[in-house]
Amino acid sequence: MSSNDADGLVYGYAARNDTELSEMLRCELRDLLASPAADGAKLFAALVANGLLDLRLAKVALHTASSSKSMFHDKVGLFRDSAGDSVGFRGSLNETYLGLSRHGNIESIDVWPSWAGGRDAERVAKAVGRFEDIWDSKVPGVTVVGLPDDIRREIEIVAKDVDLEAFLRDASVSKANAAKLEVGGIELRDHQGAAFRAWQANGHQGIFAHATGSGKSVSGLYCAQQAIRGGLIPIILVPSKLLLEQWAVQAREVLGAKVISVGAGHNRWRTAPILRAAMENHETNRPYVIVAVLNSASTPMFRAQVQRGVDKAFVLFDESHRAGSLQYRELLEWLTAPQRLGLSATPNRANDPEGTLAVSNYFDGTVHRYTLKNALDDGVLAKYEYHPQWVSLTEEEQERWDILTTEIRRRTAMDRSSDATAPMSDQLKMKLIERARIAKSASRKIPAAIRTVVENYKPDEKQKWLIYCDNQVQVEELRVGLNDLDITAWAYHSAMTGDPINTLRMFDSEGGIIISIKCLDEGVDIPSATHALVIASSRNEREFIQRRGRILRKAPNKTIATLVDILVLPDEVQRTDSSWPLVVGELARASQFAAWGLNTDSVSKIEAKIIDMGIQLEELSELMKAGYEEDEESIEGD
Repeated sequence: MSSNDADGLVYGYAARNDTELSEMLRCELRDLLASPAADGAKLFAALVANGLLDLRLAKVALHTASSSKSMFHDKVGLFRDSAGDSVGFRGSLNETYLGLSRHGNIESIDVWPSWAGGRDAERVAKAVGRFEDIWDSKVPGVTVVGLPDDIRREIEIVAKDVDLEAFLRDASVSKANAAKLEVGGIELRDHQGAAFRAWQANGHQGIFAHATGSGKSVSGLYCAQQAIRGGLIPIILVPSKLLLEQWAVQAREVLGAKVISVGAGHNRWRTAPILRAAMENHETNRPYVIVAVLNSASTPMFRAQVQRGVDKAFVLFDESHRAGSLQYRELLEWLTAPQRLGLSATPNRANDPEGTLAVSNYFDGTVHRYTLKNALDDGVLAKYEYHPQWVSLTEEEQERWDILTTEIRRRTAMDRSSDATAPMSDQLKMKLIERARIAKSASRKIPAAIRTVVENYKPDEKQKWLIYCDNQVQVEELRVGLNDLDITAWAYHSAMTGDPINTLRMFDSEGGIIISIKCLDEGVDIPSATHALVIASSRNEREFIQRRGRILRKAPNKTIATLVDILVLPDEVQRTDSSWPLVVGELARASQFAAWGLNTDSVSKIEAKIIDMGIQLEELSELMKAGYEEDEESIEGD
């Protein structure tokens, strides 16, 4: 019992006599033997029965000296070897989840060896003397007794069925030879294995809500491998050409599959029934894998070739939240494969409960979550520094903002007074998006971005910068501005000239600056990126999580990533001001970015700005509201 227990109890209250104590211990032993900890209980019994472990019970009286009470609370222990050397320790060494987990309590322990001499040797000697006095019941106020005879007999009965040497040998062999989950020579991390088992337990259906950069594709490939072994053909659906190419390469190299690419310039399937042939002639030794862009998968021609064999399919949706849009929801109605897996860092669609529900129902919910915080704590992703900056709107931009705010208030009132059951009308949603674009394309952001690059970009160190803009006009303005200062930057967007894949390869090998719109948001693998500069503001949680994830992937010679964020914030703001929603959106993203960054000064800087604007820190919770899905802006076709 700890000192707190002793101070609150009358001596002997919990066990008034040996009979009651025995009954309490007997119940605990039986509960252990009937629990998942039964093996531990049997091991304990065998150690006691074989004389390798001795257990005694201490009753601590109310008047006992605090130095003696503290031994039970502080977890003091001693190790001694045959040479007479000793090691003593004191501290919290709590072998529970909360004690051992990175996410649990902060535990510490103080250790001192006898052979070090001086103060350490004195502490060991005192610990030995104090322990032996308590063990032998020589300390006033502490009564120490052995296990009651009837409990020891029960322990010996349990131990009769335990071969101690075999038990320990089997336990260690079982742990050492625990089945490793591998796909294509890649061993799954703990969270990936846990995700697979959760998906398997859910009837081979579910969504993995895993942080960007934490290995969702490897998890998906492992599930695909298991599906192939079960005689199913994988159909992998992706939102873009770049993701199609990445998945096609991985399916060939990791799964050893024959890949049929559908869409994004791959049109052979339109002139020959190769999809139908693949569905009907699937072989596990050299399997087919179909990788399709969503636009092409939504066509009647694709459905005609695939639907007859859908009962033999494993369907994997990368960036599965896309499946909830009106354009692709029909896929969920007919693509009724027995095994289904969705991959997305943020499965919920912002301000679209109907689309979110459609996705959740199709996959039978999210079966495993692995957050950015988990990935950072586990060392799966690189640590990062976050550096926020802010600019204000011009007078013209503020005027347009105010006009739209008035229109938004009017339409909001109309929506609330109507009988419509939808949470938001399309007209209101479009006005909100239109207003948000004013902040995204604020003209003062480009000069601020150029200053940031000039002051911080170091090409000699082969730094690799990703700069996120809102539109092609913004991309070109920034590119020209940097080129005028002899800083080369590549534009990267869906309408770009040249080869986007070669652009990324050049970036990966030589470093430099890539200025992009949304093309790099979803799934693009560029782990060597060291810096990200975000110009395009967004309240959409998914967008800023994906952008942060782009630079957090680990790579050789990369230890810390750097994220610079240019926000649109006024000098001061009131709740009644039209710019209040703008402030809400900007600070929501900044707070998210700063929360887990290495540099705590970013949090202080944001809090100081909040106070300067006249906002109470207690209102921060209101700044974390979600944004709006903008599927129409980022869909790539054939």
